[in-house]
Amino acid sequence: MDAEMHNMKTRKVWCLVPAPPKEVKVVGCRWVYNLKKNNEGKAVRYKARLVAQGFSQRKGENYEETFSPVINFSLIRLIFAIFVNLLQWLHWQVDVNCAYLYAKLDETVYMRQPPDYKSKQYPDYVCKLDRALYGLKQSGRQWFTEISSVLEKLGFTKLKWANGVFLKNKVILLLYVDDIVILGKTNEEIQMTVKLLANNFDLKIIGKTRTLLGIQFIEENNKVYLSQEHYITEVYNRYKKFLPPISSLPISKGSVYSKVQCPTTDEETKEMERYPYRSVIGCLAFIALRTRPDINYAVNLFSQFQSNPGVVHWSGLMKLLGYLQATRNYKLDIGNIAEISLTAYSDADFASCTDDRISVSGHIVFCGNVPVSWRT
Repeated sequence: MDAEMHNMKTRKVWCLVPAPPKEVKVVGCRWVYNLKKNNEGKAVRYKARLVAQGFSQRKGENYEETFSPVINFSLIRLIFAIFVNLLQWLHWQVDVNCAYLYAKLDETVYMRQPPDYKSKQYPDYVCKLDRALYGLKQSGRQWFTEISSVLEKLGFTKLKWANGVFLKNKVILLLYVDDIVILGKTNEEIQMTVKLLANNFDLKIIGKTRTLLGIQFIEENNKVYLSQEHYITEVYNRYKKFLPPISSLPISKGSVYSKVQCPTTDEETKEMERYPYRSVIGCLAFIALRTRPDINYAVNLFSQFQSNPGVVHWSGLMKLLGYLQATRNYKLDIGNIAEISLTAYSDADFASCTDDRISVSGHIVFCGNVPVSWRT
């Protein structure tokens, strides 16, 4: 906590001012604690972060626009398949420390002083925020505007058709909030880019891309594979007390799931509240859309019952999690690419939904033999 407060003072995140009139909104703040893990999923340090309670902000008073673009993960798969696996470019990962605190605010935002760190001289004063503190609705947008401006001054060009992708000569820069992946033809080009970034931001230099957004980048035989084995194990351990025997398929053959199996009484609905159905769906959807297209259909199916899941749906969802645990070492092969050619497949069944006879469609896009985008 002391280290975080030191960051706030160093970056001049706020200044203390007398409290504004009562009709002006003053947002609160709180401490959020996190356990940081390394590439193997092992805990390495504890971290405390001060966040503003942005949920209490008022649109038009202390914030306006909030949209902040990030790179689509399908594009990350495509770029790694082509430039790393096919063309053998090098890749390097850096992280911007306390990224949001570099961005200035356009609006006037007042915040209460942090718990346990009130000024002894001015205990009744409030913080007038000058920087985009974590938790504010507009902070992500302000940070993207800030780093985009810096990159453009450094000679990078932002792709208009793809969020979070910047180009300069033989260097590609992928940006996802404060995570930056640099791809270059030579190590000299990458190191020059790192030096340029370090002149403007406090960087944590990670080295070769090993973990990005919860996905492991595994390098074997000069090829990169994507895996979420650690995350799958983490999710499994979180919910294993609910699990039936391990399944060998995402969905058992002949299984039918419909709204008929949803709770119809208050007692049944109350009983289902003890199961974290939506939390599991969120975890599995994250996995399905990143590295595991084999479970995409099943996750989509069980997602249809989130508002009122029944015991049968929960049982099927747990079987799906068991299947993931049994196959947690499956990796997405993005190295099987011999040429740059895009092929898309699309299909649909006919009136398969037993509730309303709506058809289910799906597609998958390959670059060479590498799946880069899919959806059900």
